[in-house]
Amino acid sequence: MVKHFHRRIIAHLLVILALMSVAFWWYTQRGADLPLALLIAGLVAAVASLIRLVDRTNKELADFLLNIKYDDYAVQYRKEKMEAESFNDLHDAFNTVTDKFRSIRSQKEAQFQMLQAIVENVDSGLICFDGQGKTVLMNRALQSLLRKSYFPNLASVSRYHEGLHDTLQHIQPGERKLVKLVVADQMLQLAVRTATLKFADDIMHLYALHNIQSELEDQEMASWQKLIRILTHEIMNSVAPIVSLTATAGDMLAQPGPLSADTLQELRTAIAAIQKRSEGLLHFTETYRQLTKIPTPRFAPIDVAELLDRVTTLLSPSFSEHRITVSKEYLANPIVIQADPELMEQVLINLLHNAVYAVTGVTDPMITLRFFKDQEGITAIQVEDNGPGITPEVQEQIFTPFFTTKKEGSGIGLSLSRQIVHLHKGSLSVVSKPGEITIFTIRI
Repeated sequence: MVKHFHRRIIAHLLVILALMSVAFWWYTQRGADLPLALLIAGLVAAVASLIRLVDRTNKELADFLLNIKYDDYAVQYRKEKMEAESFNDLHDAFNTVTDKFRSIRSQKEAQFQMLQAIVENVDSGLICFDGQGKTVLMNRALQSLLRKSYFPNLASVSRYHEGLHDTLQHIQPGERKLVKLVVADQMLQLAVRTATLKFADDIMHLYALHNIQSELEDQEMASWQKLIRILTHEIMNSVAPIVSLTATAGDMLAQPGPLSADTLQELRTAIAAIQKRSEGLLHFTETYRQLTKIPTPRFAPIDVAELLDRVTTLLSPSFSEHRITVSKEYLANPIVIQADPELMEQVLINLLHNAVYAVTGVTDPMITLRFFKDQEGITAIQVEDNGPGITPEVQEQIFTPFFTTKKEGSGIGLSLSRQIVHLHKGSLSVVSKPGEITIFTIRI
């Protein structure tokens, strides 16, 4: 195309040059007459043809670029007559580029429709705002969840629910926040997450909202059922012998005549047993009350390495007694967390006591302490032991209050520890391979 266009420009220039030369010669030799006028007219026509050729090319290019600017790919450039061969090449190039853009737009439209279908069919509610807070999308799941057809912008959410608006405004990518609100006389517990999408000329803020109320209710019901089973078991174990001994003592006292020395001794034994069992029941009740009276954490900056060193120093006599090797895997750089020093010490003491109990009787007993930052940037503190491990069945119940595998354990240590960690907005979990290792992890 370019080659043909150049040829036409050169041909026009040669014709103009030739006409100018002939006209100049004619004027100097013959003077002004009719043939000279015809030569000048031809020269003007050639110049006009050259200008028209350039202007048409510029106009074709301008129209083509404007079509691209406004995403108009419906234009099809037609073939010209043979004398406009260069324009045929130009039109072929335009059509090729236009077809390519049309194909790309079709692919984008198909991808957009697929994305729209996915967004509209996911269970989680989705809403997206641009950098100015204007709503870009809001799917049907969120409309159904909040009983709201549309939010024009982020600010309008505050008129719907102030707490939800504050959460959307302050939540950071990677965070997970809970919002409680009532919609149509129904309590909703929404888990909110966000992601930031960066485009060339704008930033999009996408929020996912999922109602976890039913899951929380199911978990709460399961926890209450476990707790009730354990409480019933413990109380029945204490009350049944008391009832039996009380009935026995009543039968002894109902016997006619004075009581013999043997009968009196049996009564004393029965009353002592009743007293001891009653004290055990009171101790059990007091232990249960401890679970409901955890003090509010008083947060302060804590160096994790110093915290672990302090706790291991407290328990060093126990380590020495059982000949336990304590290994420390610390980071070179210190990590500081915001936590209650006393409460966190209590959690670590409970975990280390359990680790000591687990490795007692094991060849080459070892306890490993470590801390690090996980992939999400959360501080993780681990207590690992090489004891016999915990079976999957026991792992499911290990944090349930009063559940214990120890002969003299109260069964509240791990439950209390998990509650303390939860008060710090963290988590306490366990991973165990029976016969190999057990790792308790605090994430805070």
